[in-house]
Amino acid sequence: MVRNLILAGVVAWGSLLGTQEAAPTYDAKFTGADGQVYTGTLTFAVDAKGVVTGKMKLVDPIEVTGTLAGTVKGGTWTFEYPYEIPSQGCTGVVKGTAKVPTDQKVIEGKGVAGGGCAEQPIELTFTLTRQAK
Repeated sequence: MVRNLILAGVVAWGSLLGTQEAAPTYDAKFTGADGQVYTGTLTFAVDAKGVVTGKMKLVDPIEVTGTLAGTVKGGTWTFEYPYEIPSQGCTGVVKGTAKVPTDQKVIEGKGVAGGGCAEQPIELTFTLTRQAK
């Protein structure tokens, strides 16, 4: 009997996990201090504790991937997350902050990209615009 209750609980929990809404997708535009523009998409989700998760995939002019991290507190996202440029076989870290409005439709921020993919740290600005469902 107890085993059946545990099994039923596991099945119910699995059903709840399977019905969670996917993180919203955003059009991303990153502009370096030199004027170079990188575009692509990313997913961006904030949990009840303010923890940010998501995936970045910029595709133009070169593929840049990353796994978002950081926290949102008081409408400000403070982040430090890794990125990679697969074609160059290098990795780095992006650090910065962004304003996250309550509706999360347009997120704008500033940061610095550094590490093995950048000879010198690159200051950047970015805009993330939520795609329509």
